[in-house]
Amino acid sequence: MPSSPSGSPDESYFNDLSQQPSNNSTSQNGSKTGTSNGDAAPESEAQARPKRIACVLCRKRKLRCDGARPACGTCKRLSHDCAYDEVRKKSGPKRGYVKLLEARLQQVETLLKNQDPMGDVQRKGSDDALPQSFTIPTRPIVTSAPSTDTINVNLSNIDPQLLPPGTGATTDSFLGVNMGASMESHGGEDQFSWEMIGLGLEEPLPLQETINELHRIFFEKIHPSMPIVHRPRYLAAMNLAPQMRPPVGLRYMMWCMAASVTDKYEAMQEHFYHRARKYLQMDEMRGHGEATITIGTCQAWLLVSMHEFKLMYFPRAWMSVGRACRLALMMGLHRLDGAGLDVKQCIPPPRDWTEREERRRTFWMAFCEDRYASIGTGWPMIVDERDIMTNLPAAEDAFDKSKPMPTTTLAEVTKPGGAAQLSQFGGVVLMACLFGRNLTHLHRPTQEDQDDNLEGAFWQRHRDMEGILANTGLSLPDHLRLPAGLPDPNVIFLNMNIHTSAICLHQAAIFKADRYKLPANVGSESRVRCMTAAAEIARIMRMLVHLDLSSMNPFISFCLYVAARVFVQYLKFRPKDQQMISSLQFLLTAMQALKRKNPLTESFIVQLDLDLAGAGIDVGQPKLDYYNNNIVVSYRQNMYNSAATNEIIRAKSLKTPIP
Repeated sequence: MPSSPSGSPDESYFNDLSQQPSNNSTSQNGSKTGTSNGDAAPESEAQARPKRIACVLCRKRKLRCDGARPACGTCKRLSHDCAYDEVRKKSGPKRGYVKLLEARLQQVETLLKNQDPMGDVQRKGSDDALPQSFTIPTRPIVTSAPSTDTINVNLSNIDPQLLPPGTGATTDSFLGVNMGASMESHGGEDQFSWEMIGLGLEEPLPLQETINELHRIFFEKIHPSMPIVHRPRYLAAMNLAPQMRPPVGLRYMMWCMAASVTDKYEAMQEHFYHRARKYLQMDEMRGHGEATITIGTCQAWLLVSMHEFKLMYFPRAWMSVGRACRLALMMGLHRLDGAGLDVKQCIPPPRDWTEREERRRTFWMAFCEDRYASIGTGWPMIVDERDIMTNLPAAEDAFDKSKPMPTTTLAEVTKPGGAAQLSQFGGVVLMACLFGRNLTHLHRPTQEDQDDNLEGAFWQRHRDMEGILANTGLSLPDHLRLPAGLPDPNVIFLNMNIHTSAICLHQAAIFKADRYKLPANVGSESRVRCMTAAAEIARIMRMLVHLDLSSMNPFISFCLYVAARVFVQYLKFRPKDQQMISSLQFLLTAMQALKRKNPLTESFIVQLDLDLAGAGIDVGQPKLDYYNNNIVVSYRQNMYNSAATNEIIRAKSLKTPIP
């Protein structure tokens, strides 16, 4: 039954929290309510019951206190001195806090609206959408504390009088937490993580499931041909604190190369590539550039240069190889196992054998890429072989399992029988070394060369390198021969490189013999040697038809091109030789299949098609439309041709049909 209007208190009475009802009025109201509605009686009794205060000891020890005085039950049972704190701290927000907070938020919204004139148009679509001006920071942040960009800058202009008392120091953290929660609630799968701010990232990393799969693909398909990262330690470092993890540029580049060999993530490779270069260059521009002097950064630039060669970004690849080589030399990776004059050390010495071996592999990969970049252009190499005092890489199994084993030097394996001590990666290094020697053999003439004299320095160097190739082929251990070594891409690349190096060496000899009218047997023996090596490359390629070509070294296409060119030169004089035509057709078909995951192959296909057109040879392959397919752009950028081929083209004054 409602009470009379005269007895009801004003509405403001209930809204004013300072008004405390007396016990009498409460009991009277409770009795009246009990007569009208029995269910409300317990609620009124609970309101009338005074609040029980816990004693100081029970509150401190988080124990239930019965509030008995002068000593509670717990203190009496434990014989403690019981005391009550009569002054209670008022809980809840201060009066007027909500109004001040609303004023602050309104001023923030006004500032954001003024800074983003397009915000109104974009916000009309959804009231729940995030403010468009909240973006990931556009400059590197190296602090580990969470921070925002636009919002924190705008908060610095807010009138301090609008801030609640005692909250001035917590403004950044307050908005940081709320905006972070908002990003998580609106981000869906791409959840925002404050970890990226501690690392200086400008965007969130991929999902952890994606990262795990890309790591698996990298170590299954890319690592076998570029074994420079120690897998167990790398994956273990991914679980460390953000500042102790591998460089962000290295991670993005590993994901990029993994994405390039899979259909599922192929569309992401360009995105990862640009992010990797961005973070590597940010490290270089930070401070005095000291952040780049790490093994991880050198490894990242090696992966970048290999990817750029693969995609025919030749000027970028040349510069990236230079960065990697200079970093390796700066860190002293070329003198890890030798004693020499004391020079400045930029990094601490290796902690154990595994770390020393990883540094060895990083240097030798830089050495190989330096040779690959120079052999096709004729431009000078960076690393001088005479400065190297680092042993060759150990076996793959020993490196993966961190089992120390003795290693040998590059000079030792070039001696007769020295190839028996080679590892898989060590064999690739040896062949890169011979490519480099072949380059200096052709492009560093001396007065003692006497090209027209078979006893001159030129022909002496020719015989020395031919002897090293012959001894290497005879002394290879069984696990480095084919078909036993087919599961290992480096073993396949090693065997192809042996024959490719022989072709480059003997093609230069053919040119010199024809130019200086040397005895006929000199040129004829070199031609036979070239044909034999080209046939061996075609035979090895036939063994690979059932293997995944995406795991092969990208420069394997250079081997196929050199062999195919030998067949083209042979068919100029014997155009009806069906066996040679069949071998050439097979190599062209293999290169067409290889170019899907290795675009570098397409530049060699273009050059080979031009060679066939110039020789007037038709092997039944479809003609390429250079201009309509934009292949001419790649061809003009392609600086990668055999040094020996360049000599022959220059001697015969051949003109390409592309101006």
